[in-house]
Amino acid sequence: MTVPVSHTVSAVLKVKGGHWPSPQRFLKYQAIMVEQDDVEIVVTNTVNPASFLSGSMGEPVIHECLEAIEATCSSCQDLKDTLLENTETWSTDGSSYVISGRHAGYVVTTSREVIESGPLPTNTSAQKAEITALTRALELAKGKKVNIYPDLRYASGVVHALGAIWKERGLLN
Repeated sequence: MTVPVSHTVSAVLKVKGGHWPSPQRFLKYQAIMVEQDDVEIVVTNTVNPASFLSGSMGEPVIHECLEAIEATCSSCQDLKDTLLENTETWSTDGSSYVISGRHAGYVVTTSREVIESGPLPTNTSAQKAEITALTRALELAKGKKVNIYPDLRYASGVVHALGAIWKERGLLN
């Protein structure tokens, strides 16, 4: 099967695809789209008929796909997945568990000290506790250069995948 695309889909999937789907789903897509012998992705200059639906034939948009995705989907230009040098490193954790009743809490730490910790309402899920810990770390780090390690990829993934949507809706400043 030949799949004609107007962009380098395999490169986009390899470089940026891991931010949105889970690692398992991404591997499934990659196996289907890139690594199957009977599927070939071919970059074509054929015009997609859907591009005419807007009714205007304006100038063609020239862009570099990966740069456009980075600009569109990045909620903050300074939010990266690479370490900053000569900065403090913080870790976050949040948890929710049931032992002698329901408990939930979060913590923001360095390797030597607890920066902040606190209890959360007993109905807080583990995922919400993780997001709360990361949110507090980001609030405490405002105006500073800090490397922040969330305990789970879940929290980091939410920020990278949904941050652009939150920004577009005015939920980030």
